[in-house]
Amino acid sequence: MTIDRSMPARAEIHIDTNLRRDNPSPRYLELVKEYGNMHLTADGMFNGRSLVKFVDIIDNFLKKRKCKTLLDYGCGKGYLYTDDFLKVTDQIDKPVSAIWGLENYTLFDPGYEEHSKRPEGKFDAVISTDVIEHIPEEDVMWVIDEILNYSSKMVFINIACFKALKTLSNGDNAHISVFHYYDWLELLSARIIHFKDISVYAFFDIFTKEGTMDLKGFKLTAKEGEVRIVELRKEEEISNVRNS
Repeated sequence: MTIDRSMPARAEIHIDTNLRRDNPSPRYLELVKEYGNMHLTADGMFNGRSLVKFVDIIDNFLKKRKCKTLLDYGCGKGYLYTDDFLKVTDQIDKPVSAIWGLENYTLFDPGYEEHSKRPEGKFDAVISTDVIEHIPEEDVMWVIDEILNYSSKMVFINIACFKALKTLSNGDNAHISVFHYYDWLELLSARIIHFKDISVYAFFDIFTKEGTMDLKGFKLTAKEGEVRIVELRKEEEISNVRNS
């Protein structure tokens, strides 16, 4: 079966404002259970591979903002933070926590029992890679708000804007919330206005019209009731992204 991975047309993201962490959609709860089962199928399933290509660029942002504490929201197995990092990649020579010079880090993933405990408190930085597109459309707002609320300085978020190669048990594509990056930017803008003290670095994986994978990066900040969005120039901000 051929999967259409072209850029989706602009569309409204239909969120449900009544949903939240203690009242998610039934579909969200079903997916948490399903991803828990998928984790058990293979050691390499959701092991943190999607983070590899961003190790250097996140390092750059963390040092610019002098971040020493970090939450990885939707970390999967989180092997890159441990001595098992070589199970994931040979492109680094030590755990990412050491590369980033962190004093403390917390891993959270409701679909992986070992990291399923809900975090407490604030963190200098929150990162979330290859997560939001797996969240039901109606739940994405409260999940994004939760990510933003955990941060005191910066958020790094990566979202794929195309269909995945994996499918779920009911036949749905694993990327169940696929939207144009402009639509994600609109939603992020509407949420960051409530979080004026942080910067959000949003990176979107896309496929071009020519069928090649590309990356779009933006910085979002809120000040005096206005949101500023700056597209990050590849030669300065994305040149250090590792090949996945």
